[in-house]
Amino acid sequence: MTDSTTDRAGEELPLGRWLDAVASHRPLPAGGRVAAITLTFGAALVEKIGRIVLRSTSRAALHPAAAEVVREAAALRPIILGIGLDDDRAYEALMAARKEASMPQSPAPALAAARVQLQLIERCADVVRLAGRLENGVGPALGADLATACHLARAAARAARGNLEADIKGLTDESPAADLTGRANAAMDKVLGRVTPPG
Repeated sequence: MTDSTTDRAGEELPLGRWLDAVASHRPLPAGGRVAAITLTFGAALVEKIGRIVLRSTSRAALHPAAAEVVREAAALRPIILGIGLDDDRAYEALMAARKEASMPQSPAPALAAARVQLQLIERCADVVRLAGRLENGVGPALGADLATACHLARAAARAARGNLEADIKGLTDESPAADLTGRANAAMDKVLGRVTPPG
C-alpha cells in the first residue's frame, strides 16, 4: 500500500510528492495543512491503540472505552483532513484579499481563516481527550504511543493558535476577533491539560 494524502484538487498523492509540495516555493500547502496532517497521525495512533486493546483478552475491562475511542478516532481522521483542505482554501482567499491593497479590506477572509484554525484546535482537544481514555492500564509501550499522539496534537494546536493570531492581526473590529481568541484559549486549555474535558 502506498502512503498518500490528498491535494487541494482532491488528487491522491504519494507521501513523498506531498512532502515535495510542502517544501516547494509555492505558498500552499503551508503550515495549517501540515498541522492538520500532523493531527491526523495523532488520531490514527489513538485509533491503533484502541484496536490493540480490543484484541487483548487481558484488557477486557478497557474494551467498552476502547470501542468508543476507535469509533470516534476513525470518524475524526477524515474531518481533520477536511479541515486541512479548508485551511488551504481559506488561506488562498485571505492572500487574494490582502493583495487588493487599493481597496478597503473586508474582515471576512481573515475571520474565515481564523475559524478554520479554531476548528483544528478543537479537534486537537478531541484527540487528547480520546488518548486520555486509554492511558491507564495499557502499559508503557502502548502508553508511549498515546503520549506521542498527545505530543502531535499539542504541537498542531500550538501551530493553529499561532496561525489564528496571524489571521486576525490588524482587524479593526475587535469583537469577532476577541470571540475567536477566547474560544481558542478555552480549547487550548483542554489540549494542554489545564482543564479536564468531560467524558
